[in-house]
Amino acid sequence: MKAKSGRDAVLEVLRTEGVRHVFGNPGSTELPFIDALATAPDIHYVLALQEATVVAMADGYAQATGRPAFMNLHTSAGLGNAIGNLTNAQANRSPLVVTAGQQDWRHLYADPLLGGDLVAIAAPVSKWAHEVRTLAELPIMLRRAFHDAAAAPAGPVFLSLPMSLLDAEGEVEVPPPSRIERRTVPTADVLGTLAELISSTEPGRLAFVAGDEVAAYGAVGALVAVAERLGVAVHPAPLNANAVFPPSHPCFAGPLPPAAAGIRAVLSRYERIVFVGGRAFMVYPYTDGSPLPDDIGFVHISADISQIGRTYATELGICADPRSTLEALLDLLPDRHDLLEKRRAARAAEIDNLEATARERYGPAPLDPMAAAHALVRAVPPDTIVVDEAITTGVYVRGFHHWTVPGRYFFAEGGGLGWGMPAALGVCLAHDRTLPVLSVVGDGSAMYSPQALWTAAHEQLPVVFAVVNNRQYLILKNNLRGMKGDAVESGRFIGLDLDDPPIDYVGLARSLGVEARLIDDANDIGDAVKAALASGRPHLLEIPISAPA
Repeated sequence: MKAKSGRDAVLEVLRTEGVRHVFGNPGSTELPFIDALATAPDIHYVLALQEATVVAMADGYAQATGRPAFMNLHTSAGLGNAIGNLTNAQANRSPLVVTAGQQDWRHLYADPLLGGDLVAIAAPVSKWAHEVRTLAELPIMLRRAFHDAAAAPAGPVFLSLPMSLLDAEGEVEVPPPSRIERRTVPTADVLGTLAELISSTEPGRLAFVAGDEVAAYGAVGALVAVAERLGVAVHPAPLNANAVFPPSHPCFAGPLPPAAAGIRAVLSRYERIVFVGGRAFMVYPYTDGSPLPDDIGFVHISADISQIGRTYATELGICADPRSTLEALLDLLPDRHDLLEKRRAARAAEIDNLEATARERYGPAPLDPMAAAHALVRAVPPDTIVVDEAITTGVYVRGFHHWTVPGRYFFAEGGGLGWGMPAALGVCLAHDRTLPVLSVVGDGSAMYSPQALWTAAHEQLPVVFAVVNNRQYLILKNNLRGMKGDAVESGRFIGLDLDDPPIDYVGLARSLGVEARLIDDANDIGDAVKAALASGRPHLLEIPISAPA
């Protein structure tokens, strides 16, 4: 394939990589690319009003499709705006091809306006960063970016695109896309060793822990099959970015807490752990000791060799595709369906108890956070997509979202605020606007990326934004309470309150073209959510919730 200019080469690579959406916020250094898109009606430009929103939209899209998403940012200033959500994308291991326009190379020597060392800015949040130097290398490096963004461990890669190169003309070879089979299976002897370790562990003393790769590699169904055959407990790893095991399943044993001491307390009841995923444990805040109890057997299955044995010693580490491994393992395992039936009754009782507790807390504003989350999630069909950045209320959102179809829950593992609202837009676009999305977001988080509301209105995306508003950074207050320091003793929590003046989220949403209303009774949440979903348009619901003094 030959292209006649830099812009032709870029469009050829995007088309052959299956890119249908470009996420961006343009500036003068991106105008050659914007001009090229005027002749590309098959590629939809999704405009965001700030670069952090661009990144999170692309992140949500990449997670929902499982393919690299492409974005175009505005030189050094725009790339700087994007860094916060690029740290989230890096933690989420989201495959992103990040580009930014560089100034015209013919006067970079003069340190022109909007020039800068883009590679140095992007390097800490990218698998690699590179500035394209010649027209010939432009399609090669862009093709490489798509390849490396998807290769394990997936993540963002960055290309700086000098505007003069996109305008340059001359015949340039565009390499075709490669077909790569990434699904590797362990050898028969390794599978046999794994099956023996599992089979020799006393029933009830074995557990599986599910990491993000379970979702990323389409292994949820395979893990469910293995769990049902063994009747074994399955714990989601702390703070998974995606849904990894159905919460209503009999083998669901609850997510692990993020602190090392809390993880160790849960795992101390087991003799052996089989961890399926990439990074073994996300720990926060600091607590003494390892997440793993002494003398516990630790087996780690991951497609990412860099994670196996990196922090925690393994008795068996297997670098292979998680889904293929679990599928090949299934027939080698003993049938323990009797344990599954015992778990079924226990899990049903747990769910009934939680449902009753939540309903007992329904009432007027300020709403109990548990009741608010329950009313929101129960108002939508069970397999509605939920994008969660509710922070302290998120534990209830995750607990009540009883999805059965994989790919229905998304969370920012990186912990940086301002991801949830724009990520919900990307997830919605990934499903061609055919599936509604519920975005539950804390009030502090919402103020990091309110620009996402304008894009939701501009694109008319069926997303319901539920802002659970306690008018404070409650998670930080809770951390200070755990420290038992001067803030607790004096009752002064500096810089953690958002009530003077209070933020009008309904007015904010309406100013950006999104219909909105305030809900001050948990009993009214269900009807409001259903009406918003039925409209097929974006809506925002502001829900005042209570918080401990």
